[in-house]
Amino acid sequence: MFKRFSGFTLLEILVALFVFAILSLILASSLRSVITAQSVTEKNAERLREMQLAILVISRDVEQAVDRSVKIAAGREEKALVGTPQGFSFTHMGIANPTGNLKRSTLQRTRYAYHDNKLWRMVWPVLDQAPETIAHSRQLLANVTYAQFQYLDKEKHFQSNWPVEGGDPRLLPLAIKVTLVISGWGKITQLYVLPIQSK
Repeated sequence: MFKRFSGFTLLEILVALFVFAILSLILASSLRSVITAQSVTEKNAERLREMQLAILVISRDVEQAVDRSVKIAAGREEKALVGTPQGFSFTHMGIANPTGNLKRSTLQRTRYAYHDNKLWRMVWPVLDQAPETIAHSRQLLANVTYAQFQYLDKEKHFQSNWPVEGGDPRLLPLAIKVTLVISGWGKITQLYVLPIQSK
């Protein structure tokens, strides 16, 4: 007598394969979603880090602003701080030279400007520039769809340009307001207070 061995029918195998295929698709879709979410999170974290660094760099420079005009490459004098709605140039402290051995000033001429949907920081190697002096540019923020710079005067009014027409050109503003619109994030406004002037 032969024993009959029970096994899977072809239909049962096909059903099992179908269920396995469905589960595989679900798992693959879930894994893809997790990888995509991680990539988006990492990208946003990098953008946040760049924005925090930009805010810190601007704050560090502006809080050390000094009343020191410069000679620009065109040969004319430029005030200690010159501002427009699209950017501002100014002189500030903060360049390390602790022993005094380096043949350069501890002051620096810096410009923050908005163009090409980016926020840029430009620095000059010397305060009083020769015709061949070239500024070094560095991108601080990308994906900036709008930027505006405003300057707080002694009457506590924000001005679009600095120095104010008819005002004392020797004075620095009390503060600088920077408004940025970051793509996908919205509007960000920062107020940077300048050092108190003795004048």
